[in-house]
Amino acid sequence: MVETIILLYHDIDSPDHPSEKEDLATFETVVRLNEFEHQMAGLAEDGWNVLSMGRYLEKLQLGSVNSKDIVLTFDDGHYSNYKFAFPILQQYGFTATFFIIADRIETPFYMNPAALQELAAADMEIASHGLTHTFLPLLAMREIHRELEESKTVLEQVTGHPVHSFAYPGGHFDGRVLHCLQDSGYEAAASCIVGFNTVATDWFRLRRVEIRRGTSIDDFKNALTRKNILFYQGVDSVKRMVKKSVGLARYRKLRQKMYCLYPFKR
Repeated sequence: MVETIILLYHDIDSPDHPSEKEDLATFETVVRLNEFEHQMAGLAEDGWNVLSMGRYLEKLQLGSVNSKDIVLTFDDGHYSNYKFAFPILQQYGFTATFFIIADRIETPFYMNPAALQELAAADMEIASHGLTHTFLPLLAMREIHRELEESKTVLEQVTGHPVHSFAYPGGHFDGRVLHCLQDSGYEAAASCIVGFNTVATDWFRLRRVEIRRGTSIDDFKNALTRKNILFYQGVDSVKRMVKKSVGLARYRKLRQKMYCLYPFKR
């Protein structure tokens, strides 16, 4: 059974265009431009076939996924994805999925409609990351539906393409969210659960491997190994147990306060 990795990125910055992020936990999701360049070059050199999530799911249905397929995703819709990542992806002939926070389109630091349209025209997948990036399990059912349905409508109107996929804000979901997703016409959703994806993986619980600031090319290649992913699966399981024990709202506050002491940055 082929095991496929879905990579997760957020923002990208450079010395000339530093990130506006301030708190440590958020800032460490911002990958340096030179790191991203080396990582994409490494994927090309090692013969990886870099796909959008939508294309990967199509291949799953056709039974044509192979061991060199890897999926690339970006969360939030930060303008740096268009400014820095997009030209590099085009250079190597890679495609990717961009999960967009619909209410942030054309706000400071985020992509505008023209950028999203250009990405879509270049065969990049534009998908939803919610309307406001609110953690969905904290909302009432009516509000969950609004986050899912309005974001989908906005993105489809902007790009002229259907939106099939979703990424959970903060990686958080529950049974109500899963029900609303299917009700709202989505076909798949990316989580922040660490691990591989196979033909047996639930399409609404797709697993990802996050790449964070300070990941050298050697660390990046190590992050793609089975041994490393299994290790972080264990770390992730402990985090989810803590989250379930203390509740999502309290876990979020504890994470912000204790992040500087947390040894596992992935």
